[in-house]
Amino acid sequence: MSGGVSGGVSGGVSGGVSGGVSGGVSGGVSGGVSGAVASADALITNRAAIVGPFDGPVLQVKWPQVNDPANLKRWAPTPRLLAIGNELQEGLRVDTNARRRRAELHFDRRGRSDTLVMLEGPDERLIKEQLPLVAAYANLRADRAVEIVDQMGYPVAFWSSVIGMTTHRHKKTLELIELAYAFTASFTQRFKFIFSITRADEFSPQIQAMIPTPGHGSWPSGHATEAFLIATLLEKLLDAAAPARGRHPGNGAASREQLQRQAARIAVNRTVAGVHYPIDSACGRLLGTALAEYIVARATGGKVHERGFHAELFREPDGGPKDFSLEDSMDHASGHPYTRARQGRTVPEAPLLAWLWNEAVKEWP
Repeated sequence: MSGGVSGGVSGGVSGGVSGGVSGGVSGGVSGGVSGAVASADALITNRAAIVGPFDGPVLQVKWPQVNDPANLKRWAPTPRLLAIGNELQEGLRVDTNARRRRAELHFDRRGRSDTLVMLEGPDERLIKEQLPLVAAYANLRADRAVEIVDQMGYPVAFWSSVIGMTTHRHKKTLELIELAYAFTASFTQRFKFIFSITRADEFSPQIQAMIPTPGHGSWPSGHATEAFLIATLLEKLLDAAAPARGRHPGNGAASREQLQRQAARIAVNRTVAGVHYPIDSACGRLLGTALAEYIVARATGGKVHERGFHAELFREPDGGPKDFSLEDSMDHASGHPYTRARQGRTVPEAPLLAWLWNEAVKEWP
């Protein structure tokens, strides 16, 4: 888990999820045959004893085709994910309008630009109105302290417990999760920088966060973004492996409630800890869902719908501070904190990502 976001995108890929889950994808069979090594001296003396005169290239080799996704199966996880991550970044652009406190994520290709995410940030007054909620959540710290600490890194074990994910059966799924974490971290940090929202413990000495306050802006919440990213991604993956049939809704749809609850639990725990406002989690829910939908669309050649978050509308009907809730719909066309465009736009399939997606789908019944 220690690779994390702080190591950057490439550090997150090489050190991230797979390194933190029981030795991870690249660790192979822990302590077994694939982990066996010999010293350089032993290999040198052994070769000298058996090699004999050099006979040239005597083995049959299937020469790889240029830019063929099938070549990925021969690559180690770290370089494989770096190559796929680069493909996934292609065409993405962030625009900022400081006067309107707005930032947008666009996907550009062939002269066309589609907006994937639009965020309108909170002002200082709205953030200060959220402070009493943060203070009230502190009452849950004793009950949730163990969870909060264990979720400080990438909480893959919590997802594994929901869907029965294991390191020996779901290696490509774990790679897909790692890729998604690394991809999302760069945009989360970009948006955090754009809005640079002050943390709660800087406004009040009574907040007294129970874990170290992260050294970057508060909005949107990175943990909430990542949590709803993984919840949405796993739902789509399970549905792709076992789609709706007869009266059964599909494995993803059947798991949705637990996946969404897990995401919300992770998000709210950051407010309990004193390092995030409820509005941070709300925006993270929107952003993580939108980025997951983009990843799936690029893996399958599917459609994306522009999603937006309008901070000035994140208030109760009487104008009071609004708490984060899974009950709030994210599918309104307008007039609500969350919006979703009715018209979807098809994005082209990314061949390398499609290869990893299809390999991950095969791992599920």
